[in-house]
Amino acid sequence: MSQNKDLQQLREAVESHKRSAETAVHYSERIFTELIRSIERSRSEVTQMIRDQEKTAVSRAEGRLGQEINDLRRRDAELEQLSHTQDHIQFLQSFQSLSAPPESTDVPNIPFCSLFSFDGIRESVHQLRDKLEDFCKEELKKISDRVSSYVKNEEQIGIYKYFHQLTLDLNTVNKCLCLSERNRVIKYTGTKQPYPDHPDRFDVFQVLCRECVWTLLLGDRVEWECTYISVI
Repeated sequence: MSQNKDLQQLREAVESHKRSAETAVHYSERIFTELIRSIERSRSEVTQMIRDQEKTAVSRAEGRLGQEINDLRRRDAELEQLSHTQDHIQFLQSFQSLSAPPESTDVPNIPFCSLFSFDGIRESVHQLRDKLEDFCKEELKKISDRVSSYVKNEEQIGIYKYFHQLTLDLNTVNKCLCLSERNRVIKYTGTKQPYPDHPDRFDVFQVLCRECVWTLLLGDRVEWECTYISVI
């Protein structure tokens, strides 16, 4: 009856573990999907900002270029007309005015050498990528450590579930080994203990266990052989 109960509890624990894992997977997928969408939105926003700036700068430059071309055409037409005049004084006066630099216009003086440079944007995006990668690696390491710790705890719980306190046999223990705490703890003393004589007592540093066991939690430098007391 007890064994059936343990099996049922184990089945329920397995199902609970599966449900918990499935919930964690769905939640992780949803969060990562949201992160991907957020990055996609940011990508679109940055792309749009670059395109808007490009459009504005190109529009201004083309406007300035068109205005300068119109000014040159106008002055060329005036010079062509002036070349046909017979009045030399008027020719000199008009030529000087046409040869003078054009007056400033409403179009801003944009330095063409740096008009289309987006090197600063590229560097900023590059730094953003590095920071995001470092942040993701750090946070994923925390998640991995937490999952590993959870699995380790589950394994320990599974072991302790089947833990059983051993009782050592007083009739087989070597006289240089001291039993205590109701024959559950053994220690080497180097001094012979006042155990009564018994035909099953070991002459070497050994002792039998009164129960049959197959899995033990041991300390350092300890060797066990699992033997039935009834085998002797």
